[in-house]
Amino acid sequence: MLNWQDLQYFLAVAEHGSLSAAAQALGVDHTTISRRVASLESGTGLKLIDRLPRSTRLTEQGLALVRAAAPMAVIANDVQRHVRGQGPGICGTVVISALPLLASLVIAPSLARLRCSHPQLQVVLSATPALASLERGEADLSLGLVRPEAQGRVVRKVGQLPLALYGHVGHAGTAPEDWVFIGFERSLEHIAQQRWLLDVAGARPFVLRSNDVQTQYQAVKSGLGLGLLPCLLGDADEQLVRLQVDAAPLTRTLWLSVHADIRKTPAVRVVMDHLIATFGQL
Repeated sequence: MLNWQDLQYFLAVAEHGSLSAAAQALGVDHTTISRRVASLESGTGLKLIDRLPRSTRLTEQGLALVRAAAPMAVIANDVQRHVRGQGPGICGTVVISALPLLASLVIAPSLARLRCSHPQLQVVLSATPALASLERGEADLSLGLVRPEAQGRVVRKVGQLPLALYGHVGHAGTAPEDWVFIGFERSLEHIAQQRWLLDVAGARPFVLRSNDVQTQYQAVKSGLGLGLLPCLLGDADEQLVRLQVDAAPLTRTLWLSVHADIRKTPAVRVVMDHLIATFGQL
């Protein structure tokens, strides 16, 4: 009989491309992943991966096993969600995946209120720009600017995130033709924020591009250039000033999603209600 946990670790290596990346995704150390994969190879008599200096490469036998085991992984995740959905009481751990800005400025400061009401509840707050896979159990709740389309999710709008153009107070007297801008990397030119900035900037230059809003914020604060920032961040900083432009104001919708199998779990329901109330006050 195959050990399902060995197989689960192997599938993580296949998905993430290295032992270390799989370890990070599963929250274990590198040696645990290596030991589990070696155990699977020993138990099956198959060589499943080639260990390279900075990555792993699946052998033909490894690729075949991934194809055969993929349906098992889906079923195992379904079973885990089903069990979570039957759990009683407001206790245990709920994992929230959210954009770093929302995690640090909105969710984290609100958790003291949640804990006062539910001291048995524990929260894991994963601050990441990537969409978490609720289907693979990477998180229980996901909150971001993109409406998920995956089947099996329950999605609702929980608020709006207004944005505006900000600069250091020293920019207040700068002529608009002399403005320079801080924006997103070229790989993100499709997102609404960068499209808005490109329209406003026109032929004027971008002096910094970054995929991280906190980095952009620090650059704007230093006086490097003008940036499009969430108003909850820009308005709270006395060193920054909103700059008026002809473009229509930009507001992004905030979406909260949960897998249908666990949405009625008491602990998940309580955290969902807390997030809905918190973001409804923005």
